[in-house]
Amino acid sequence: MIRLLCLATLMLATPALAETKQQRQDRCTIQTGIVQQAVDLRIQNKSQKRAGKLILKSDPIAGSKYEQNVDVLVDWVYHLPKNQLLPETVAYFETSCNEFVQ
Repeated sequence: MIRLLCLATLMLATPALAETKQQRQDRCTIQTGIVQQAVDLRIQNKSQKRAGKLILKSDPIAGSKYEQNVDVLVDWVYHLPKNQLLPETVAYFETSCNEFVQ
């Protein structure tokens, strides 16, 4: 799980090379929201495709630069073992995202 989480975080952080600490925190908050929504939708037995569509239409994702992150993060969540669909997984994602510095 940790390797997948680090990979997901690395892939999403790469475009933001010159971001400030506040920008990183804002980005990680939004990306964590995507992860949380994906976890919730998977627990509700929504398909991966449906989850992606619902998240793309949600605030603050719709029409934002974060639309490009939805497919990657939803795919990651839908490949986690069901026993990892926990608040701790979401919190760990947020912590890892905020601690990732290039």
